[in-house]
Amino acid sequence: MNYLGGFYLIKLRPVDFGSKIDTFVYTSSECINDNLVQTWSYSWTKGTNKETKEAKKNFGLDDGSIIEIRQWIDKKHEEEKVGWVDLFTELESALEYRQKFFSHLDDIKIFAIYFDEKEAENLMEEFKPQLENEGEIGLCQTLSRQIVETNKANEELVGFDLVGVEVGGDFHTFHCHDIGSELSEKFGLTLNSFGLFDKCNDWKPVLDYLNNEENGCEPVPWFVAKVKLVKMM
Repeated sequence: MNYLGGFYLIKLRPVDFGSKIDTFVYTSSECINDNLVQTWSYSWTKGTNKETKEAKKNFGLDDGSIIEIRQWIDKKHEEEKVGWVDLFTELESALEYRQKFFSHLDDIKIFAIYFDEKEAENLMEEFKPQLENEGEIGLCQTLSRQIVETNKANEELVGFDLVGVEVGGDFHTFHCHDIGSELSEKFGLTLNSFGLFDKCNDWKPVLDYLNNEENGCEPVPWFVAKVKLVKMM
């Protein structure tokens, strides 16, 4: 059984380093692609001037759009339809956000990511709030609802990502370390045309490898995320 971790609204960009240079990878990691919800989108952070300037340049936004986006995100965050950081807890809000603010952009994707039951439990335990006034990260917020994956006509499986989750809720991908070929050879995995792995019967040895800091990956907990492309009608 798999549970929904969230929806990500992503503008693909060509990988600019390593063996996958100039190709597109269907990951929701901001290290590789542009997320249309970032720290600058939330009014209480506002991001740095650099982040806001980059958003204006990359997404064709002006000052008025930035203000409107922050007001919209604030409201949806209060309604728990947008989580911290960068994700939507339900599809309708992702579609509304895209149509309202980014309909002028091409090649926008919505990815739904799922975690199996054990991975979901581990992730929620790992990132359980430790302080009374500390909120849940968006991944845990969505996983706690236990929305079970079903075979929806508007979702297409594109593969499995290996993600290293930061304390703030954003995450790295194995592509950050350009180790797709290494993992394929070491564990008999298959990289597909979306830059993700095909199904594997036993992910444990792979995760053990990634979670061993001696192997040079980001020193954060790593998980398997099942990635589906949501078709926008």
